[in-house]
Amino acid sequence: MSKQEIIEEKTMKATDISSFFITKGVTPLKLQKLLFYSQVWYFIKHGKLLFDDEIEAWVLGPVVYNVWDKFRFIRRGDVINRRHIQKEITDSQVVNHLNEIWGIYGEYTGLELVDLTHDEKLWIDARGGIPDGQSSRAAIVIDDKTTAYLRLDGEGNIPQVDKKVKGIAEFSGNVGEELF
Repeated sequence: MSKQEIIEEKTMKATDISSFFITKGVTPLKLQKLLFYSQVWYFIKHGKLLFDDEIEAWVLGPVVYNVWDKFRFIRRGDVINRRHIQKEITDSQVVNHLNEIWGIYGEYTGLELVDLTHDEKLWIDARGGIPDGQSSRAAIVIDDKTTAYLRLDGEGNIPQVDKKVKGIAEFSGNVGEELF
């Protein structure tokens, strides 16, 4: 990649990780949920955070504010253009992890991922009983205590998602993306 920084350090920014998923063709909504799952499962696997940005418990699920702010001009449901790729991740451990995340969650739409994240204890606990539809900037805490219920499969991999999505994802088109 010309004029693009190559990332090799262990602690990154969420915007660095975003570039990986942008190459796959994602909407801003889907990107946010993939960042959440990337962070959570990296912590479970490696005992440290993948990136140092805070994740907030918004109405439509987990959001990294600075990534949202960077792409908020993109129309709802539009795929983020590859010209926004700024960094190439070369750390093989990180690339392998992100490929695993994509293999599990990449098939879902942004709205389906909203439904999945709404069932996550981390998001539910961070919202602390805030009614559905009410905005929140509450931080989602990812540490040993808050993730104690999560487990890798018998081979040390992220478990496959074994449930069908419902709720907001049942709407046709991009309903819900405009709320983001």
